[in-house]
Amino acid sequence: DLLGIFAGSYQTLEQVQKGLSDYLETKRQSFARFYFLSNEELLEILSQTKDPRAVQPHLRKCFEAIDKVTFEEDATSESGLKITVMHSGEGEMVTWDSKVCPEGSVEHWLTDVETMMRKSVN
Repeated sequence: DLLGIFAGSYQTLEQVQKGLSDYLETKRQSFARFYFLSNEELLEILSQTKDPRAVQPHLRKCFEAIDKVTFEEDATSESGLKITVMHSGEGEMVTWDSKVCPEGSVEHWLTDVETMMRKSVN
């Protein structure tokens, strides 16, 4: 019965969407600036956690004053990268007092970016 198959598939789809929505909400609760991103943008970031540079196009939405950051090679970092400079949309550049290594979950190292942003501007 085709109607039964469609009804079952629709119910499964609703369960998957609810699970995805709950997952995104937990990520937003752990890093509140994720609320500025659409579900699609947040999924793009979370699906590319192996490449920290994938966050770059979304920084402007997360941080009003940051247009981009500078990623540099760092052999001592787990990811092989470090972030040392932030750039504003107006072309201003601020070198951070220390580096941020984009390691682990994206919401954790973005919290480090936020902390370093505040320290460097004060």
